[in-house]
Order: sequence, then C-alpha cells, then structure tokens
Amino acid sequence: MMNAVTVAGLEKDMGRFRLKDINLNIRKGYITGLIGENGSGKSTLIHHMLVLKKQDGGRISILDKDLEKEREELLNRIGLVFAEDRFPQNINPKRLNGLLTVYYDHWHADTFFAYLERFNVDATSKIKFLSTGEKVKLSIAIALSHDAELLILDEPTSNLDPTFRMELLNILQTLMTDEDVTILFSTHITTDLEKIADYIVMIDDGEVLFDMEKDVLFESYRKVKGDRKIIDDAGELLIGTTINALGFEAMTREPQALVELYGRKVLIENLTLDEMMYFIKREKGETING
Repeated sequence: MMNAVTVAGLEKDMGRFRLKDINLNIRKGYITGLIGENGSGKSTLIHHMLVLKKQDGGRISILDKDLEKEREELLNRIGLVFAEDRFPQNINPKRLNGLLTVYYDHWHADTFFAYLERFNVDATSKIKFLSTGEKVKLSIAIALSHDAELLILDEPTSNLDPTFRMELLNILQTLMTDEDVTILFSTHITTDLEKIADYIVMIDDGEVLFDMEKDVLFESYRKVKGDRKIIDDAGELLIGTTINALGFEAMTREPQALVELYGRKVLIENLTLDEMMYFIKREKGETING
C-alpha cells in the first residue's frame, strides 16, 4: 500500500512537551483520523508536516517528496484547513480569489465561488466581518478548489454547526471516490471520524499509541461491565478499569474469554472512540479531566 505521508523517527523537544520518536504512515487514497486530547501533540505533528516547526530529528516525506526541499511544490498539492484564522482581514473572498489564482497552479475559480455560494459565505464581505464558522467554510472552499491530492484538516469542525458538519462529511466521502485524494482529519469530535474514517491514529503526550484500520480497531476492543468482585481475578484481561456504584467498567481485547470465564457476571458492549481514549488514559494512570 502506498503512503501519502511517511513520518519516520520524528523528534522534537519543546521543553515542557516533546514529540517522541513518531513513526506514522498516512495511506494514500484513504481518510485517516488523528485523535487525542488537547495538548496531546496533534497540531504540533501537523505543523511539522508543513515545516511550520523544525524537528530535532527524523524525516517526513509527503507525496514521495522531501517536504523541506520541495515545500513550495508540495503546498500546491496540499489543501489545508485550520481551526484558526490565517487570512488577510481587509480583503473579501472575491479579491482573495485573485491572489489564489496566482498562488496555485491549478486554481479553479468557478469551483471556489460555487462552494462559497453552497456554504452561504458572502464573497463581497471583508474577511474580518465573517463569523468564525464562515472563515472555516472559506478555508474549506479554498482547500477543495485547487486539485489538492492531500487534504490536511486540523480541527475544522470545531466551530461549525451540526448541519454543516454533516454536509462537510458528505463532501469528504464524495471526494474519496477519487482514489488519488488522501485526507488527514485531526479532530476531537470523534463521532465525525466514526462515520467517515478508514484509519485511526491516537496520539497522547507526544507518542503514537496506535495506528489501526478503524474496523479492525472496533473489532479488537470491547467495553465490559460487571460485578466488581471479579476484578482481582480478571485484572489481566481488563484495560483502564473504573469502579462505580453498579460494579465496574473497563475495556478489553478478550471479550470472549471473559464471557467463558464469568458468564452472566459480565456484559460486553461496543465502544466509541471517546470511550477508547478514556480507558487508554486510565490505563496509563493519568489524570482525566471532565
């Protein structure tokens, strides 16, 4: 399988935070979801992919090219959507279109204005007067209008209403009918990834904890509930055990073994990505907020 992005041995010491030997493959032609708590390293990793930060060690290859040596060419082939605003404020999208025509080799103005109309973004309003959500929609329209082979979306849905979030997910799924397009989607709204992602990468405290095909991930782990009296015996089969008034909850990779050992004393259920993150954090023995 070909990779759109290969990260090998990425290291970065930022004092209180460090990326630790990051090895990661973003498969070409698929949607990869990047999950993790705020401060886990998601955006820092993406910034290194775009040479917005300089790594201490390791190598990053994007679309079979060295990003540091061929950054200008690669940025023509990458569509970027950030949660924060990165636009000149005193021009409108119509004027911005003229600048983008010069910047991108394969800019499609008709596509750009069609998306702005579809997203209800006023092309004649100065960008500084657009709402936060409208600015994100503007960023999405740009990313989708220059034949990008790789879309990198860093928390794009955080400031979007649920209706438009669903529309964006539909657009991304439609794009994936073209096997030449690859999407890296970083978000804390994990339900979005449950709908559309092919692969899931979890990063925590600057480390990649897993990089798995989504369907395999959900097949590999289950939530288990049961009588707290069995915790001591079943401990090795449980991940991130939490005790409550009704008994215990945990994650497991051995649901069938638990059923065979304890029968009706345990209940096996499917997990969400949020629950996986929760139990993994508990297993690491870290404080969980919220």
